[in-house]
Amino acid sequence: MEKKKMKLWKKFLIVFAVIVAILIVAGISYRIYIKITDEIEINRRYDEFEKIQAVETKGTLTYIEDGNYSKVEGMDYVTQDGIGVKVDTIMLNDDTLSVSMNFKLDKEINYETLSYGYAIYDENNNIYQVSSRQHIGNLERMDYDSISMLRELGAYNKNDIHSVQLSDSSGIGSENINKEDKTVVSKITIDARDKFPLSQKLYIKIFDLGYFTIDKDADGKYDPSTTKNVDLSNSKWLFEFDIPQEMNKRETINLKLANEIPGLEIKSMTLTDTKLVINFVSEEYVNLISAGKDMSTEEFKNKRNESLSITDAEGKVYQELSGGTREENTYKMVLNVNKTDLAKKLYINYKAGEEQYKSELIKDE
Repeated sequence: MEKKKMKLWKKFLIVFAVIVAILIVAGISYRIYIKITDEIEINRRYDEFEKIQAVETKGTLTYIEDGNYSKVEGMDYVTQDGIGVKVDTIMLNDDTLSVSMNFKLDKEINYETLSYGYAIYDENNNIYQVSSRQHIGNLERMDYDSISMLRELGAYNKNDIHSVQLSDSSGIGSENINKEDKTVVSKITIDARDKFPLSQKLYIKIFDLGYFTIDKDADGKYDPSTTKNVDLSNSKWLFEFDIPQEMNKRETINLKLANEIPGLEIKSMTLTDTKLVINFVSEEYVNLISAGKDMSTEEFKNKRNESLSITDAEGKVYQELSGGTREENTYKMVLNVNKTDLAKKLYINYKAGEEQYKSELIKDE
């Protein structure tokens, strides 16, 4: 009887092992199939993308010293598919690039949701950023447009499409919408991962214009299920600019703490015409960021301000524009402080446990 049970148990183990082996092989085969399918689709999309040639335009930049930006002179709309595109202004320093794009439409659209893909790079093919338009309302497996543009620029790394880009974060926002004239002025803002190079030329390529619509339900609330993507044009626009010498005469100020603070290690602190960027090590602050997922938005904001903030001698608390964790216990914080604020005396306020610390930010000569 015992022998029969042993034989049955062995048979069961053999069958179980075969099933597991089949499942493993099936899983591997499926992943290989998906990978091959993705490669085929990537190549197909790129073949279509590559066929579209950009209309090229060269613009002239005039540096405006008071505003620390450059104005584009004498540029009219470059029109394709009934859409006119031009560049209005460019601002560039060590940590920020911002570009005001101007669009003129030949028909009524949802101007508030107008968006586009863009690539910004220099004469040495330093890729400031490549960003695609989100086709809201459509589900796609991959960011095909960014992949295609990076391939077009010869800068595609299939293991990490962001690794070749100089940007750390970015955003697009409408500065002005004139429905009567059917124009939209849109501002691209890109933050540097480390420091933007001293480029001599800047190229801005615009592609894949479109927008999305969304309806409201009976209660007047937006219904996400009604979201629809609308493609406007698959044309490409390429703008070339010579960077004025004044834009490369950058005066980034390096700062340090007047008095060291226990538990807070400042790795770098830079101040420009646009922002203050602090890279620091603090286990306590990074733990707070991790715990934020369990807090309400208001509580999380208050806890962060209580833990670390930048103020001046007049008591003003400066707003954090963006931030995020980096390597272990390291955080990068970007604040709306500029060089003119240094005259007001800037302070960092840091709380560790029940201990409160304050130190002035001074020039690191």
